[in-house]
Parts: sequence; structure tokens; C-alpha cells
Amino acid sequence: MQSGISVSSELQDAFNRFTSDTSIFCLPVTITSESLTPLDQIPFSGASSGPDAFFSSLPQLSSVLQPKTPIYLLLRRPTSTSSSLIALTYIPSNAPVRPKMLFASTRTTLTRELGTEKFGSSVFATEEDEIVGQDAWKERDGAAAGVGREELMGEKERELEAVRRAEAEARSGTPRSDIGIGGTFGPGSGSGMRVTMPVDDAAKTALKELQEGGLVQLTVDIPTETIKLADSQSGVEPGSVATHISSSSPRYSFYHYPGSSVVVFVYTCPTGSSIKERMLHASSRRSAIAVAEGEGLKIEKKIEASGPDEITGDRLQEEVNPPRDQGPARGFARPRRPGR
Repeated sequence: MQSGISVSSELQDAFNRFTSDTSIFCLPVTITSESLTPLDQIPFSGASSGPDAFFSSLPQLSSVLQPKTPIYLLLRRPTSTSSSLIALTYIPSNAPVRPKMLFASTRTTLTRELGTEKFGSSVFATEEDEIVGQDAWKERDGAAAGVGREELMGEKERELEAVRRAEAEARSGTPRSDIGIGGTFGPGSGSGMRVTMPVDDAAKTALKELQEGGLVQLTVDIPTETIKLADSQSGVEPGSVATHISSSSPRYSFYHYPGSSVVVFVYTCPTGSSIKERMLHASSRRSAIAVAEGEGLKIEKKIEASGPDEITGDRLQEEVNPPRDQGPARGFARPRRPGR
């Protein structure tokens, strides 16, 4: 999908200066009057140079990041011998629907018109920490590097196997005593296993107050290993549910389908999320459902997907009003990919 928006002459001039001046760390870009336009450039901080300059300059980006406003950041990352450019798209999870769609559909236009060959990589972020946090960049470096040191690979393989086990057990309901990274299995309220994990009050309140057309999203806060409220929206149409769900981090989404008493539970776990995110979310899924049921919600339909693009309006309607020959609820259903 293309938005019809194009690069302005002002942005082209600013980008030419950016590519030629190695003292510039970031060129922020926004959309105004149906054009891609530049904001004030951000220089590298202090007198540092080389690879370390990138990390020491990251905190400066907070000055142009707003919690509900998408933005593009063109970044220069020095290496030991040269530098590479990164095209970063920041679309906050709780941004309004129209800006979300506008910036998402224009990101390809931005790099294409400036010259795709000039960018070494592209990044999509929905949270500020994914931009200013050094750990997020180092994790991306590790993913891009592929096979690392032998001992690191051994650790990654162990964790990946634990993720696969946790996901399989979450589907089958077979309890195990330990998941390797935080949390302990406890008996579920009804069937199967869940991870016993603290839940903050805001999450419980949002679930209790869920009305028709409402969408409540929970997530696991990794540092505290607590289930927290990620977002809460009202008046959400079935066809726009996907635009509210993060495409980079796992989410437990509870959607009260309009015109019905049905609450659909949607578990999304993007493949690009970290190993620990995947493990904790996969093994805490039943716990999230138990929390919702404890707040008075009756979860009749469940969908599992690797990303929000699979959660279409048609798919939700099919879950709520299945064809007669398919009968009642089918447990966790993997949605068909778009176009199939």
C-alpha cells in the first residue's frame, strides 16, 4: 500500500547535507502537507568518535520522540573504518490510527526516493526504549551477526529450545516445573498450566471495564516479570484491530466484538521479538486469560498469530460467527495469512 506522499525538495537538500557531513548523527523526518519534510538535524554528542559515538548519542533522540506521534529517524552509525545509514520508523503503539497507517505506508517511499542503496539497514520500533536503549541495538547486532561465539550460540540454542517447549506446553496444557527464565508454573483455573506472575492494577481495571468495541492489551514487563497494561482503546472497529497491536513485541489482546457478548483473546508473538519476551509471553498466556476471567470476562474465542497483520476483520467475524458446518469454538485458532 502506498500513501501518495513524496519527498520534498527541503528533505532532499537536508539529506544531501546529512550524507556529506559525518558530524551529523540523526536527521528526523515527518509528514506535513502531504510531503516528507525534515526536522532539525541532531549532531553527535560530545567529542566522541567511532563506534562508541553512536551509543553515547542515543539519549539525544528522546528530544524528538513523543508517545503518540510517529516519526522517521535517519541515523548515521560509525564503524571502525566508515559509517552506515539506518532508516528507522517509529510508530508508537498508542498513536492514532490514521497517523499509524500513513507512516507505515510511506516508509518504503522515504528510502526509495532518497536512494535505497544508501541505507545499510532499516528498523521498525513501537517503543522509545527500542530506540534509545543500548540493549535493543546490541540485540539487533546479535541477530544480524547470525552465528556468534560458540558459547553464545550454546546459550541461544538452549533458550530457543526452552521457548519452543514453553509454546508447545502452553498449547497442550501440559505442566512443567520450571521454564528457565523467571516465573513458576502453577495450576490454572480450569485446565492446563500457567505461569504465576504479578498483575498490575491498571491491567485488572481495564479488563473489568471492557465494553463492546473495546480493545485491552496486556504485556509482560521483562525487567519486573509482571503482567501490565500495554494499551486500552474504545470504539475499535474489527477491521482496525490490527493497527493497534504491536508488530515487534508480544501482546495479549482482549477484544469485545461489537454487537455481541463475545470477547476474543488474541495472542500475537512476532518472530523478531527477543527470546526472553517469547518465552515469558508464551508460558504466561493462560495466566493472562485467568486474570481476565477473574475480572468477569468470559473468553469464548482464542486466536494465535505471529503478527497483527493476520488479525483481519474477516478473521474476527469468522471466529464470532463461524460457518454452521464448523460448529462452536475451536480452541486456539491460527489465522490464515492475508491473501489465502
